[in-house]
Amino acid sequence: MEQFDILVIGAGPGGYSLAIAAAKKGLKVAVFEKEHVGGTCLNVGCIPTKYFVDKAGTLEKMRALAGRDILADVPGFDFEKIVAGKDEVVSKLTGGVSFLLKKTGCEVVEGEAFLRSDRIVECAGRVFQGKNVVIATGAETLVIPIPGHELCIDSSKALGLQKLPKSMVVMGGGVIGLELACAFASFGTKITIVEMLPEIMGREEKAAVRMVTRSMEALGIIIKTGAKMLRVEKEGELLHAIYERDGKEESVACEQVLMAVGRKAVLPGIDAEALGLELDAKKCIKVDDHQRTNLPGVYAIGDVAGGLQLAHAAYAEAETALADILGEEYDAGMPVPVCTYTIPCFARVGMTLKEARAAGYSPALGTFDYSANGMALAEGEGGCVFVIADKTTTRTLGVTIVGANAAELIALGAKAVADGLTTKEWENMIIAHPSLMEALREAALDCFRKSVHKG
Repeated sequence: MEQFDILVIGAGPGGYSLAIAAAKKGLKVAVFEKEHVGGTCLNVGCIPTKYFVDKAGTLEKMRALAGRDILADVPGFDFEKIVAGKDEVVSKLTGGVSFLLKKTGCEVVEGEAFLRSDRIVECAGRVFQGKNVVIATGAETLVIPIPGHELCIDSSKALGLQKLPKSMVVMGGGVIGLELACAFASFGTKITIVEMLPEIMGREEKAAVRMVTRSMEALGIIIKTGAKMLRVEKEGELLHAIYERDGKEESVACEQVLMAVGRKAVLPGIDAEALGLELDAKKCIKVDDHQRTNLPGVYAIGDVAGGLQLAHAAYAEAETALADILGEEYDAGMPVPVCTYTIPCFARVGMTLKEARAAGYSPALGTFDYSANGMALAEGEGGCVFVIADKTTTRTLGVTIVGANAAELIALGAKAVADGLTTKEWENMIIAHPSLMEALREAALDCFRKSVHKG
């Protein structure tokens, strides 16, 4: 039986980052991966999706310039070359992760790992025992077993399409569905989103959601909310997505139906009942604030541990778990930004106005539109920043951004929420001009009507 300090099951963002960090600390680490190093994020999730969205956003910017006669025309594009470019980026990143695992001395074992009691893992005909085991097996696409579900594609297959579909129905108005809808719509696919809930992005700031919705509609996307998908039927070369809305059946003919209704945790090779591993109601592994399970020396991080299904959340959970293994102090209380890479991008951290009121605060809302920001005007970008602050203490409670570079700008918002920046501290902050970041400061100051550049 081979002995290791840490056995990591799954080489997605959480698993590989913990393994590399632990190896750099001098620990003996083995990583088990049955499919692809980098997990969903690098292979069929975050990275390839953002490659598509980036190219789509570039096309939209060129179209806007053509609309103002700055460009004489918008050149055509080659979808196959976009797919090839996406694959090249994925290969480069996964190759980089594999290189880092090897360089730091991690042993990578290919195959499905089976967790036994006493922190024993069997894989590829070998038996390993770890002082600690970290479960990072991730999640998979949730399939709703409606009639004809086998005719649908998931996000992985959508990203692997070699031919651009002329039409697509997106089942689900969550993050995955919205991002791919924007990309394919910009490429020229006729998109219809069918969402069962009364609205998309139901938890988010209403004014921000309206901006996202208008932008998506400007791309030609049709959004059907309060619509329950009933079945998918094939007729000739086309599919028919049939759904119920307002008590009536409606149908949309399309070439592809993308099922993007969410993801569920997976535990390949792990018999939770036999091990006594405690799960929650959603079949995710229960963990405490240190990512510890109820089994001694066994941790869980990333999608399989519930919480936010985000790569950067998995990174943070990996750091938390490793710190606990090493007996080090680690602050796991930082707020996690949530980003949806629509066109334009959406990002939020902390509370919305509604959540602040529900939590007992007397909140103030500050806003600042990109149309009053010099850099946004120079770059031809639209958007808005929303900041929530407590009227009593003036501390920052939440930030929402819709617009160019929202996913980059939200980092300052996260720090502001974590530290509870006051209006005075925002006033004392000097931000480079011209920059989009100025809009964040102006929105924070607007909570108490101290913004200089807002009328």
